[in-house]
Amino acid sequence: MIEKQKQTGITTAMRLLLVLLLVSIFLFSSTYGCIVKANPSLNIRSTASATASVVGSLLQGTTVSCLEKLNGFCRVGTNRWASSEYINCATTSSNGFDQKAPAADYTRKTWRGITLNQRTIEMIQRAEVYMAQMGKTGFQFSFSQGSYSSSVAASAGTHDGGGAIDIRTSVVNNDKKTVDTMVVALRKAGFAAWSRGRVADSFQNNKHIHAIAIGDAQASSGAKNQVASFKRGRNGLKGDGVDPDAYLGRAIPTWAK
Repeated sequence: MIEKQKQTGITTAMRLLLVLLLVSIFLFSSTYGCIVKANPSLNIRSTASATASVVGSLLQGTTVSCLEKLNGFCRVGTNRWASSEYINCATTSSNGFDQKAPAADYTRKTWRGITLNQRTIEMIQRAEVYMAQMGKTGFQFSFSQGSYSSSVAASAGTHDGGGAIDIRTSVVNNDKKTVDTMVVALRKAGFAAWSRGRVADSFQNNKHIHAIAIGDAQASSGAKNQVASFKRGRNGLKGDGVDPDAYLGRAIPTWAK
């Protein structure tokens, strides 16, 4: 009798564990860590319908949870729905990017024709993962200037140390939406990044993206000042003007804040 009771107890415990396992699988399978790929933003609606009232918006690059799927919509909060067509939930390749800073590896390398440290390379590769997740599969950044460089007087010393890059936008024909996505991806990867030449600045004839890796221990004093300007919502240039890409938001990772 005692042996039978033990077996019954074990069977009941196993059934309970199985139930808990199934519940966990259901809960986790219905919740997704996702990225908004709509440019420049995605409407949030009150119900899962394209005709429902708009109650807010999500900027491109925003990380959201898809709590439930219904009629081609993701529930992103209480009575808050967004079209799943513009939300990418296949984001396992960027797991950990938000919380984990890049390795503090300052080994200098020649990479894609410029000099960079390994930390900056890792951050660029993260940005390219985000580009793919926002619909630019296979995209690679192309550079006009790297780090540890004092050859361009107009750079005012910002490239003298580590973490500084200038990115060509001519390779995408300066297409506004693509350049927007590039800026968003770089910011999301931990760069203080701005487009240059798209507004009334001194770069009208040299359109590009300028970016500084936040937290680079070898950054020049000028580059560090630009990061401080970025965090104030400014443009990092002389005069500390308004960020020309402010409408894109500041989707910088937690580790860089």
